[in-house]
Amino acid sequence: MLRTFTSSVARRATAATGGSARCMSGKEWIPNVSMDTEVVHGGVNPDEKTGAILTPVYLSTTFVQESVDKYLDKGFSYSRTANPTVQMLEEKVARIENGHGAICVGTGMSATASCINGFMNAGDHCVMTNCSYGGTNRIAREQFMNLGMEFSFVDFTDPQNVADAIKPNTKLIFSESPTNPTLKIADLSAISEIAKDRGIVHVCDSTFATPYIMRPLDHVCDLTIQS
Repeated sequence: MLRTFTSSVARRATAATGGSARCMSGKEWIPNVSMDTEVVHGGVNPDEKTGAILTPVYLSTTFVQESVDKYLDKGFSYSRTANPTVQMLEEKVARIENGHGAICVGTGMSATASCINGFMNAGDHCVMTNCSYGGTNRIAREQFMNLGMEFSFVDFTDPQNVADAIKPNTKLIFSESPTNPTLKIADLSAISEIAKDRGIVHVCDSTFATPYIMRPLDHVCDLTIQS
């Protein structure tokens, strides 16, 4: 199972993408579809040559470029950075999360580590839930602390605990709701407001809820992680 984290490609993802589903070509195809339709058809780009409705599995490692001047004109060079099949999945995930973009990676901890690596440096501080998935807690304590990052593990069921734990060097708030496996709930809207007031990125792992039940971006989180 791929783990995904969804956000604005640049940094923020706080607004919905609108009521019409779009395929990879950017064309509107069905307005105001249900989530069930988005899950099946969102991001799918029917082949213009054959009419095939499903995106095939592209196994290519590299992609032919017409010339140096037209390098990446088609959007693909090396599958590790971009692949048509993965791009379709990312667009589908972004739509069902009400996000602007998504990145799919191979493991759950790759997504978690990428969020921390992307927004923190040595000397930075993160406020993290004290009731997270075990791998999240361990990678923070055993890997990132050794690299000079700071973490405060607090009870996220009370947003005031989050506010009280923020330091001048806090760069990331890492919530999880519902938590794995105790199912504790965080007030994501209140925590997002705290983060916004202080210019801090708020990421939420909402794997246990799935987008069917709860979409953190609708609660003004900056990023969401799903497994």
